Amino acid sequence: MSSPHEFRHPLAMRSDQATSPSGSGGAAASADAAVLGRLVSAEQTLRDISHALAHDLRTSLRHVASYAQLLGDLPGAEQPEQVARLSQKVLDSSRRLQRLMESVSDLARLQVEDLRHEWVDNAALVRSVMRGLDIGGESGSVRCEVVAELPPAFADAGLLRRVWVELLDNAVRHASTSDHPLVEVGHEAVPGGSAYFVHDNGLGFEPERSAMLFGLFQQGAGAPSPGPGVGLAMVRRIVECHGGRVWASNRPGQGASFGFSLPAAAD
Repeated sequence: MSSPHEFRHPLAMRSDQATSPSGSGGAAASADAAVLGRLVSAEQTLRDISHALAHDLRTSLRHVASYAQLLGDLPGAEQPEQVARLSQKVLDSSRRLQRLMESVSDLARLQVEDLRHEWVDNAALVRSVMRGLDIGGESGSVRCEVVAELPPAFADAGLLRRVWVELLDNAVRHASTSDHPLVEVGHEAVPGGSAYFVHDNGLGFEPERSAMLFGLFQQGAGAPSPGPGVGLAMVRRIVECHGGRVWASNRPGQGASFGFSLPAAAD
């Protein structure tokens, strides 16, 4: 089994980056940096939503319109099977569009002010999410291991659950391409906070795509049942609202690792 340190994230806070100037000037600079980080995150979210409205949602609407047109052109009484098939396509496309709209709406509404911080038992939360996704259960084919103890986090419990759901679901879908699917969950301490990761032994992704994977409607190669492409964008937004960072790393033929960092609780 690979050591989690072999997948150490490139964006983790390093000791030479964690030192801040002393005194009130240092505190002011830190506050300014936090505000700037939130503005950059919000700007990226708006760009992602604009792209979604301009392209992906429009594509789904076009599919609905096309199938509906074909359905209207058919003599229903003479071709009931084809009518039923097209009707199902219209219904499926409509449901997909509804899910996309709901997810994009959630992404657009999420603000730092919405967070309700509390101490969250990460270990219990991950076990709960695994049960909900049936990871490692009797009916599941993917084995999951927690390779490092998960300390509690000072975060919004509901949003942190969403982060784990999206990362674990993504890992399971990609690990299922392996003959012996395995998902590993771990943690490492970093200066100023904690870093968590979810690693799968699937096909991985193209290295040049690592910076794009947390954008809206970005799909990794090789997943047998790709999601709508909103989950990782939501992960990025939630983590950045908490003052943390996200990353993805990859080794050819040995899967991918997705992770996030969270800052320590403020005194």
